[in-house]
Amino acid sequence: MIRNTEEFLAALRAARRASTPLVSIRTADPASAIALTTRSLNGDAEGTSLLSWDIMTGLSALNGPGKKMLDSIIGERNPETVGPADALSVAVKLGDDAVMFYANPQRLWHDPVVVQGLWNLRDTLKAVGAVLVLITPPGSVLPQELTQDVLVIDAARPGGPVQAG
Repeated sequence: MIRNTEEFLAALRAARRASTPLVSIRTADPASAIALTTRSLNGDAEGTSLLSWDIMTGLSALNGPGKKMLDSIIGERNPETVGPADALSVAVKLGDDAVMFYANPQRLWHDPVVVQGLWNLRDTLKAVGAVLVLITPPGSVLPQELTQDVLVIDAARPGGPVQAG
């Protein structure tokens, strides 16, 4: 059981070293979870492509390398129009060591295309050391199809202890 932020960071770093391609962070504070995940990159956040997707914003870059990668993988397409399944199709093109945050997938798990898209990313992302971080609220339960392929980490509460699940 993870008891504090440093153990949480260590768990994220270990997942990156092992090229764990699919991680779910269950948290009441998504912004904090994204910041901690970025912090787990050991000062390499400025050299790592960071992207984010949510239902309202579509795809967005969180830093300069992320902007460069986003431009290269979606071309002329408007990133704001990228939907839930399309975001997963785009994630297949993530480059070496990229991190993409995907907000509230639990709202979309009823869609077999989304679940299949998530599962399909496992081997593709592992091959390039990239990771898709699913940001979900506390208590979210993965679809049965994903339980063996997604590392789940629980953040008990903002600023509180963090647990691996």
